[in-house]
Order: sequence, then C-alpha cells, then structure tokens
Amino acid sequence: MKNSDEEHALAISVWESEGGAPNRSMRLYQYGRRVECDRSYTIYHVFTGVPAKIGSWTMTGLSQKNAARALRTLNTP
Repeated sequence: MKNSDEEHALAISVWESEGGAPNRSMRLYQYGRRVECDRSYTIYHVFTGVPAKIGSWTMTGLSQKNAARALRTLNTP
C-alpha cells in the first residue's frame, strides 16, 4: 500500500504527463504555498486563496517536496 506522499507524487506525475493545467498559455494563474498548523503544505491560488486542484485532487496535506514540485509545475508558463 502506498503512503500519501507516494500517491501525491504519482498524481502530480500523471497530471504533468497529461499536459498539466488546461489553457495554460491563455491564463496566467499564479499559485502560492503555505504551511498549515499540522506542518503539511497547501498550494493555493494567490488571488482567491482557494486550494488549487489537479483533476479531482485538492492540493492540501502535501509534504514539502511534493508541494515544491506542484508549485513549480503550476507556475511554469
């Protein structure tokens, strides 16, 4: 059985392989990373504060490594 970090890494990898966010060249979304009280990370949209989503996966409860990778992916034009 995979732990949540492995599941998150796999989800990001699959998402990147499928082309990432739709309409990335037309929309200039910007995302940030915050540390939660439980020391997990959340990736959020900087204008709305809403946690980002990759498909049906909400970007909350991430490890530092997975949050950094997801943030880099989401903010890359």
